[in-house]
Amino acid sequence: MYSESFFITQNIGNNALSYDARKKSGSITQLYVPSLQRINSIDEVHLLDSSRSSKYITFEDYGFDDNLSTCYGLKNFYELDSPLGKNISWKIPKVYLFDNHNHALYFWYLAKHNWDIRDWSTLYHIDEHADYRDPWEYISTSDVNNLEKVFQYTNFSKINVWNYIIPAEKQWLISETIQIRSSADLENYQLNTPILQKKSLGGRVILNIDLDFFQPDLNFIDYDQKKKVIYDIMKYADVVTVATSPFFIDQKLALEVFKDLFYK
Repeated sequence: MYSESFFITQNIGNNALSYDARKKSGSITQLYVPSLQRINSIDEVHLLDSSRSSKYITFEDYGFDDNLSTCYGLKNFYELDSPLGKNISWKIPKVYLFDNHNHALYFWYLAKHNWDIRDWSTLYHIDEHADYRDPWEYISTSDVNNLEKVFQYTNFSKINVWNYIIPAEKQWLISETIQIRSSADLENYQLNTPILQKKSLGGRVILNIDLDFFQPDLNFIDYDQKKKVIYDIMKYADVVTVATSPFFIDQKLALEVFKDLFYK
């Protein structure tokens, strides 16, 4: 899946956010989803050139100021095998980099299909937001082992950036979600290290990062502490999913943080 780029034109998923208001204002009311590219270097990661055409909008919604925010994301989604920075002394697992965070759901099931993880995995969710709303529309048990069905569910249902975690819990792909969204959460993680116990019992660990956790409004949370916790979890993670979240953080900054986390 994600072998070719496509557009979401229906009133579904992320495109359903403010769909009627956007349509009334004359917006195109479609979102662009790029194809997945397997790469070996950070130099191969590029942002979408928004000057090409306004139709390549990645995310569009009204903010708290009632102004419409039109956002452009990555040129492609990226799969990286064990990126290794010069200051990282352990092997990083496979990393999937994409823009809107709901795509993580598909890549978790892809990781399961590839035997990188299995059911009852522990999710460490590092994000400005909980992403824990309930879509009240779930993929069936008979479909979770069919990647095409998972792809359709991820992109053409009620799934969006706010509600993709609970469906994975409903199907027991995730047995526990640990939210890390504040200084207190970072400190609590450092005081309690159940990750070691889970791994010793044969558990699998998903590290799920939203780079908006590094957006300027959250600079009061110590950067080095964020990085330290991410690195600690990464040592034990079986797969890493990373979202650049165009609506919530400047994309150039997001890629700077990504490069710092994985390649320095």
